[in-house]
Amino acid sequence: MFKRIIEFSLKNSSLVLAFAVVLTLYAVYNVRQIPVDVFPELNAPTVTIMTECPGYAADEVEQYVSFPIESAVNGIPGVRRVRSSSAMSLSIVWVEFEFGADIYRARQLVAERLDQARENLPEQVHAEIAPIAGILGEMMLLSVTPVDDSVTPLELRGWAEFELRNKILAVGGIAEAVVIGGELPEYQIDVDQDRLTLYDLTIQDVVEAAKKAHATASAGYLPNVEGKEMPLRQDARVTDVSDIRNTVIKYHEGVPVTIGDVVIGGGELGATPSRGTGSDSGNPAVIVTITKSPGTNTLELTKSIDKALDALYERDENGELLETVIIPLSNGETGRVRLNRNVMRSSDFIGLAVDNVVTVLRDAAILVAILLVLFLMNVRTTMITLTALPLSLAVAILALWLMGLNINVMTLGGLAVAIGELVDDAIIDVENVFRRLRENRALPDLLRKPHVQVVYEGSNEIRGSIVFATIIIAIVFVPLLFLEGLEGRFFRPLGLAYIVSIMASLFVAVTVTPAMCKLLLKKAKAGPERESILVRSLKKVYVPVLRGTLKMRVVVVILAVALTGASVWFASLYGTRFLPEFNEGTFTIFLNAPAGTSLYESDRLAKGVDQRLSEIDGVSHVVRRTGRAERDQHAHGVSVSEIEVSVEPGHTKEEVRREIDRVLKQIPGITTTVGQPIEHRLSHVLSGTPAAIAISVYGDDMDKLRQIAKEIEGELKSLPGARDVAANREMMIETIPIHYRRGDLAQHGFTPADAAEQVEAAFNGVNVADVNQGLRRYAMVVRLDPAQRETMEQVKNLVLVSPQGRRVRLREVADVGVEMASDLITRENGQRKSVVSLNVAEGYNMGHLVEEVQTRVNPIVQKHGYAVHYGGQFEAQQSASRTLYIMGAGVVLLILLLLYLALKSMRCALLVMLNLPLALIGGIVAIFISESANPFANLLALMQGGKFVAPVISIASMVGFITLFGIAVRNGILLVSHYQHLQRDEGLSTRDAIIKGSSERLIPILMTAVSAMLGLIPLAMAAGEPGSELLAPLAVVVLGGLVTSTFLNLVVVPAGYLLIGPRTPPANQEPNPGNQGAAQ
Repeated sequence: MFKRIIEFSLKNSSLVLAFAVVLTLYAVYNVRQIPVDVFPELNAPTVTIMTECPGYAADEVEQYVSFPIESAVNGIPGVRRVRSSSAMSLSIVWVEFEFGADIYRARQLVAERLDQARENLPEQVHAEIAPIAGILGEMMLLSVTPVDDSVTPLELRGWAEFELRNKILAVGGIAEAVVIGGELPEYQIDVDQDRLTLYDLTIQDVVEAAKKAHATASAGYLPNVEGKEMPLRQDARVTDVSDIRNTVIKYHEGVPVTIGDVVIGGGELGATPSRGTGSDSGNPAVIVTITKSPGTNTLELTKSIDKALDALYERDENGELLETVIIPLSNGETGRVRLNRNVMRSSDFIGLAVDNVVTVLRDAAILVAILLVLFLMNVRTTMITLTALPLSLAVAILALWLMGLNINVMTLGGLAVAIGELVDDAIIDVENVFRRLRENRALPDLLRKPHVQVVYEGSNEIRGSIVFATIIIAIVFVPLLFLEGLEGRFFRPLGLAYIVSIMASLFVAVTVTPAMCKLLLKKAKAGPERESILVRSLKKVYVPVLRGTLKMRVVVVILAVALTGASVWFASLYGTRFLPEFNEGTFTIFLNAPAGTSLYESDRLAKGVDQRLSEIDGVSHVVRRTGRAERDQHAHGVSVSEIEVSVEPGHTKEEVRREIDRVLKQIPGITTTVGQPIEHRLSHVLSGTPAAIAISVYGDDMDKLRQIAKEIEGELKSLPGARDVAANREMMIETIPIHYRRGDLAQHGFTPADAAEQVEAAFNGVNVADVNQGLRRYAMVVRLDPAQRETMEQVKNLVLVSPQGRRVRLREVADVGVEMASDLITRENGQRKSVVSLNVAEGYNMGHLVEEVQTRVNPIVQKHGYAVHYGGQFEAQQSASRTLYIMGAGVVLLILLLLYLALKSMRCALLVMLNLPLALIGGIVAIFISESANPFANLLALMQGGKFVAPVISIASMVGFITLFGIAVRNGILLVSHYQHLQRDEGLSTRDAIIKGSSERLIPILMTAVSAMLGLIPLAMAAGEPGSELLAPLAVVVLGGLVTSTFLNLVVVPAGYLLIGPRTPPANQEPNPGNQGAAQ
């Protein structure tokens, strides 16, 4: 097949080159159409079912709402986990499907089951499926603050809720915009109990009258009025306050009693009872959380949002945007507000991350080009070889686009890791063709072959080695394709991008490279090519070293084995973690006040924290959300605050974090968790908590679960290395239950429903209608006047009216008092659970910390006979490591089999595999150097028994070892296969074959290794920069491993071959394509 492709490329060289140009231009054009994001789509397809349950306690929500919904959705094909949160008046059920599932089909399946579950839910609750908006889709936070006192919290929230939110939702690709803070307007019919008694009315009478005050009914049509059909319209909707006040409830002693007669305030717009609030830099604010739909281009979507927001701003006489927005006020005047778009913008991090990786790609390409010039010292051969770089990238980008992958730091990272290897195929091809052309020109005219034939033979004869090496490199990345869960979503695109780019370079090498050789190398001069001064110098140093190595071959091999053993032992001291820390430029802080704390008190506590955080040097913005907003898919109570702290450029994340920790330690009575926006959202996806490690205890008894969680929390708070330890909100809080005495109810003529409806209307309120005013839609709610529903005594003294007209106080038919009840009940896959979460302190690693945690926690849980599960990033790291180890072992065996088939010798195949532990040495040392602030002092501490800070191996580091092994094996093949060729085809002795073969293979090996190293240096140097956090550890491992494997490969493999290789040339053995190609 490859022969035919090369033949076609040579016959149609102009066409091939024209096609290559068109392909490159097409790739450049289409790259703008590919969605850009910081990471691949990481959300597991999740369907969220939200149910508002007014007045229900957490255990009632669990029993009557969450459990029936869970039972209905359990068993849906493809569901991997069902989680639920049952809090006061709210149930949230998350149905998580396997990664890769079609979210639209998933929603359809859940909707069908939910329809069945609704039959078992209480009548007054309504379960709805939330919009498609995963937690990782939160792309922007906006804050809206008033410029002056003319804009009240009511006006501020009204504009943000009904105008700003609608403006944002009108942008294509937006899934949801959640608003919190300010005062949500509603028409309030606040009833006075004394007036109800005066007019012999009940609150239910007011409810019914208010419902009838706002109605529209059809009236049919007149079929023929002067030849026209005339529809009849009835319009009795409320348009202003007077419509509500003038509505008649009933006649009392012949006099009409209106709603205005029994209400306080007359039904004006007021503030909905709030469950959340917000602030920006300590000032009251409305916060808008914008979530994008899956698969949308974050950068383009952000531009569209900015364009929509720009239309709201005031402009000066020159048309320039001012800082404020004019909004209409209810009194007919206007006010000014300020929009802060820089609270949290994922596009900023994405743009910076992608730009950093693109810069790395550019710098790597420049370094590789310089290397080629130094080694080849020929303009035309360098030009042909370098052409492979942009063409391979163009083909790879098009292939990734056709596969449906977007541009992110992982796909770009795969290209960056491979960039030093994209020219290898072209290097081998061009070098061989150029040498054959020179040899052909040196022949007499009668013996010379045609130019095209020489190019064809020169390209074809090394094709076996190119294909074989490419297959080996591709195979080592196969384990990444089998990673599951979140780790698979991270690293699978990197593996695909790497494999695709390597295959693209092979495609270029068999098409464009021969065509360019035909066109550009026609004037190759006869005679031996003079090597560059760099090449001559390297060989002059290497050959004497090699001769000395062969004399001491046993010592060399023993030292190599000892170094490998020492490095493996040293690596056993290392810690582990899932992913390196990101550098997002923003911290996310969760403040948890004691369960049961009111919104007012939580806001007061958080304001003090806001102020102290704002005073930290290096902090630019502090924006807070306390409690939960309407439509919010978080299950936060009013005692929880989420604070976003933005770091100013020029200040390091570490120094600001230390100051944040100092401030938080000074706040008594609260627990905190500190992370970063993307980081804490990843943790949410993994375990449902914002921390890196989640300890879940499962059981049926909620009291026992709470007790165990508190014991674990107390035990771990004293554990070195653990920080942000917190037992989640499964706490007991004070509640005021109303226990009806059925005998007393019956005696006074009540049913439990009669009494419950009046209590609900009095304290919770009844939404009797929605009032439309332009673009705004206000709820109209009937409830008791706020001053009459503030204390428990007022609850006890609520007047109830029986159907027979008898009036009694609530205390006469019910027991009212304070009782403790659950604040939150969480479940997973049908089991109740309590969760203790924690993060890893600076200077410690996750692997060692979890081992210590398990040592302390397991006895506590086992003592009570409950089950425990360690989740979060630790679980993902364990899963990924297990997959990579198992698949890696299989890949090693497969490579060994391929080497045996190629080299026809198991001993030689094993000798080539010796490059793997040789590469391991450098990778382990490189991790130690990069992870240690002072490597020498750290090593000295280990030797003297001091405080040794263990370096950390992450999944990114393990991927680096995978990359390294492929390159190392290829270099071993170049040596051993050439030894075989020299023994078989030229009859050299083993020693002579080693010396000649090593000298001839020195430059190809160095060019292959050094080009890969130079391609990775910019990536390693970008450690800590946004976008490079996952790729820099990978690059460090490959760089370190290539240094040792390249050096030891040129020393240890020759010594090993002299010990175990064949002593005489193999007899009657046909050369095989792999050997012959590699020998060229």
